[in-house]
Amino acid sequence: MESRGRRWRPSPAVYWTAIIVAAVLIAGRLIMPVEVQRYVNGQLNRSKDYGGRIGNVHIQLWRGQYRIDNTAIFQRNGEVHTPLFNADQIFLSVEWKELFHGSVVGQVSLERPRLNFAVTPTGQEAQNGKGEDWGQMLESLFPFKLNRLQINDGEIHFQNEHSTPPVDIYVSKCSVTATNLTNSRQVHNELPAGITAHGTSLGGGNFDFHVQLNPMAAQPTFQVTAQITNVNLPALNDFLKAYGKFDVASGEFAFFTSIASKDGNFDGYGKVFFEKLKVFAWDKERKKNILEIFWQAVVGTVTTALKNQPHDYLAARFPISGAYGKEKIGVWPAIVSLLRNAFIKALVPKLDTPVTLRAFEDKEKNEEKPDK
Repeated sequence: MESRGRRWRPSPAVYWTAIIVAAVLIAGRLIMPVEVQRYVNGQLNRSKDYGGRIGNVHIQLWRGQYRIDNTAIFQRNGEVHTPLFNADQIFLSVEWKELFHGSVVGQVSLERPRLNFAVTPTGQEAQNGKGEDWGQMLESLFPFKLNRLQINDGEIHFQNEHSTPPVDIYVSKCSVTATNLTNSRQVHNELPAGITAHGTSLGGGNFDFHVQLNPMAAQPTFQVTAQITNVNLPALNDFLKAYGKFDVASGEFAFFTSIASKDGNFDGYGKVFFEKLKVFAWDKERKKNILEIFWQAVVGTVTTALKNQPHDYLAARFPISGAYGKEKIGVWPAIVSLLRNAFIKALVPKLDTPVTLRAFEDKEKNEEKPDK
């Protein structure tokens, strides 16, 4: 009977084993963020053209998540002073709801990221991210395939600090959602992944972006539509002055594009609208030299001739087509490059066919003829 009243007590060996295991777990928990930080910094510095660094790492094992603070990726040659990419916080975690679909995949969320495209003092593209598989690098930071991307309060900049005047074209307050990037639900169509983005452009415009794509395809395979509307044109004067050698007194700008890509080829179009456009204002020209005044007078005359007078707007449509050739290019660089080039062409178009005085005079004569 006395033996029934005894309480079990762990032996000294069991007691010390429990203490050692607990100590190891605590030590591992304390060391893990340091080791993860070292590993991530190593992954970011594997490229010969770009380097990177991160701040503190915070791990939440019970949520299957860790957080990276103060990430920056920069070009090694030192020609550009701003990083290609930086973000206040990056969260990497398991996408729990996909477990119900039989897939173990991850998701990444970026808080206040900023992407900076820039050029060298000679005007050549210097910082565009080409030649790097950023998707693969991001996946190397997490043990699962990344299936979902969320961006909150992001910014995209195109900068040329060497132009006259310096240029900084940007979209801010970006909200981006990308889903099914690894086709975790095995959607049986050609473009299983989707991306939507919204933001605010320089000049108070609205930016909207939609794309369907196949991130697993060997060649960039996607269809994209994008638009920027209600942009106050005088806010873009630094860009227009640097790249088009003119500026505007007033007006609004809108840009629309739709492009599809498959098997190394791409095809689409861009549309540009200028409303209430006034390029040449004499009260602004008095401090400029005669060549600047002459060029703005030419631009002003051409825009006046091409305006749809009853509605007071200038509109144009241009094709976007070509091939990537033998160049190996990822889907993300392809989309970014096409959109950037289309936007620049819309704002500062180049004449494909010279306009002669004879052609202009013939055009005026035809316009003067009364309708029959």
